[in-house]
Amino acid sequence: MVAAHASHSSSSSEWIACLDKRPLERSSEDVDIIFTRLKEVKAFEKFHPNLLQQICLCGYYENLEKGITLFRQGDIGTNWYAVLAGSLDVKVSDTSNYQDAVTICTLGIGTAFGESILDNTPRHATIVTREYSELLRIEQKDFKALWEVKPKDLLNN
Repeated sequence: MVAAHASHSSSSSEWIACLDKRPLERSSEDVDIIFTRLKEVKAFEKFHPNLLQQICLCGYYENLEKGITLFRQGDIGTNWYAVLAGSLDVKVSDTSNYQDAVTICTLGIGTAFGESILDNTPRHATIVTREYSELLRIEQKDFKALWEVKPKDLLNN
């Protein structure tokens, strides 16, 4: 976590406490609580339940204050993110001078970004928090493993 923010609504604090634990320290009850909440997040609404369950096992909670640069255009990515609260600006520059970057859009609650980690291509934009934001972060090795799941593993039984 970069910059802690003390206030959470009571309805969200339980699932955030579960998500804030290291994945190996989460109980099955913790995973169930995270799963129930993530099902309501737009970024995950079309995910198969088995895939969402795996995300609950490997995702990390991250909260960032306003003005924090998550990564810069040209960086090689190491994480994938979903916005749980807040918003982030997407900025691009035609030069290597980040001061001339222009905001091309804003990512809000329920959006996801960082898919370039699948093929190690450089980030196409700089991402900066527009306000206090809460994110779900998945590390590259875990994100790649999620997409290597066999189709039979996603069948409902």
